[in-house]
Amino acid sequence: MATAPNFVSFDEYLNTSYSPDCEYIDGAILERNVGKGRHAFTQLSLGAELRQQARSKGLVATSDHRVRVSAMRIRIPDLCVLEQLEEVVTKPPRLCVEILSPEDRWTRVNAAVADYQEMGVPYVWVIDPYRSRAWIFELDNPPLEVRDGNLTAPALGVEVRLIDILPPENN
Repeated sequence: MATAPNFVSFDEYLNTSYSPDCEYIDGAILERNVGKGRHAFTQLSLGAELRQQARSKGLVATSDHRVRVSAMRIRIPDLCVLEQLEEVVTKPPRLCVEILSPEDRWTRVNAAVADYQEMGVPYVWVIDPYRSRAWIFELDNPPLEVRDGNLTAPALGVEVRLIDILPPENN
C-alpha cells in the first residue's frame, strides 16, 4: 500500500542523508527504485564508458548525483556528465541518464525528463535494460528511440553503442 509522501523543508532535505538517496519534489521526499541486476550492470557499464569519454573532453561523469533542477526540486539521475564537479549540481549537466527498473512508471520518467529539459540539460538518455531499448531526448527535438544503434550526444562528441552497455541476453 502506498504511503503519503513525507514533506520536509528544503534545508532539512539537503542536510539529511537518505539510504538510498531520495529525490525532493516541491517539499515531498520521493523514494527512487533501487537498481537490480540489469539496471546495475547497465549503470556500471555506461558509467565507465561515459567517464572515459567525458574525461577526454575535460568533462566529469558522476552517478547518483543530486541535481537541483529548480528552486524546490532535486532529481537524482543514474548518471550525468558535468562541466565541473559540484556537491549539489546547480548548473545544467551536459547529459543526464535515467536507467529504468521494472517498477518505474513513464509518468515519473517523463516528469524527470521535463525537469531536466526545463533546467536546460541538452541531452537526456532513458535506457530500458529489460527490453534492450533506449530513448534520446534532445532539447527542441522529438525523442528518438534506439533499439540497436548508438546513444549519441553530438554537441558533446559522446557516442555509445547500446549493445555494449546492456547485460548479455541470458542474464
